[in-house]
Amino acid sequence: ADTAYTEMLFASRVVNEAGYCTRKLQTCESDSRPLIVQLCATSAKELAAAGLLVEKLCDAIDINLGCPLPQASAEGFGAYLLDAERRPLLTSMVSALAAAVRVPVCCKIRLLASVEETISLCRDLQAAGCSMIAVHGRTRPPSGEHRRHRDEPADLDAIRQVVAAIELPIIANGNTQHPRAVAENLQLTGASGIMSAEGVLRDPMLFTLGHLPSKRTLASIALEYLELAREYPPPELSWVRGHIMWMLGKNGKGHRCTWEHVGPFSAQQLHTAILGAESVDELDTIVRCTLLS
Repeated sequence: ADTAYTEMLFASRVVNEAGYCTRKLQTCESDSRPLIVQLCATSAKELAAAGLLVEKLCDAIDINLGCPLPQASAEGFGAYLLDAERRPLLTSMVSALAAAVRVPVCCKIRLLASVEETISLCRDLQAAGCSMIAVHGRTRPPSGEHRRHRDEPADLDAIRQVVAAIELPIIANGNTQHPRAVAENLQLTGASGIMSAEGVLRDPMLFTLGHLPSKRTLASIALEYLELAREYPPPELSWVRGHIMWMLGKNGKGHRCTWEHVGPFSAQQLHTAILGAESVDELDTIVRCTLLS
């Protein structure tokens, strides 16, 4: 991979909560760049203030305009800033951030109801000061259906049309669940790059291995990750549990499992064992029992 995004950080907490940035932006300076910090906000002033606090830690700042979760709906950030009546607020936020910081400003969006509307949105973002746009190839899901909706195929042809119409680097997001998809999606969309989120959580070597890992290879990857977790312990063990959950075939809610039975565990037993682990060493044992037994 050429670059990485942080998780979505709340601009309000960056500005007002002591220790929030320190906790969320722990990096290994030599290995963590280029890095894009992803912010969500509902205020141009607050977004600009947060940008000034994080710009020294990153190479670009992204405004999240794709989050479909209930909190985003309730507070009006993420994908809910894409509504037509909120466009003036959105463009003012992009302009304020671009004027405040020295690093590039980029945006991650979802498709709107039509390709034409999506292209119009991208043009407005470009005019406001956005330097790069990542396009998630799905529309905002109906309330309460974001998990089902994200399993549907992304509309790569719509992204292709956006790429053809917009004179900015466009990053295609969606349908990157296996190694071949990287090259395939680049060819289908003509995008400047491919973004993968869940695909890389499941398979951290998605961009380098070229094929789905065997259980033994996956064990090696997971054990290497756990060594890094020992060397650079995160603030909470739940972060490590979550990554191991993805690598072993399940998302954090237990809705998926790559194998019906994994080592000595059933899918549900594996889920329970990982959630119950109280140390990196316990997670190490689970990985070895699961993939190497």
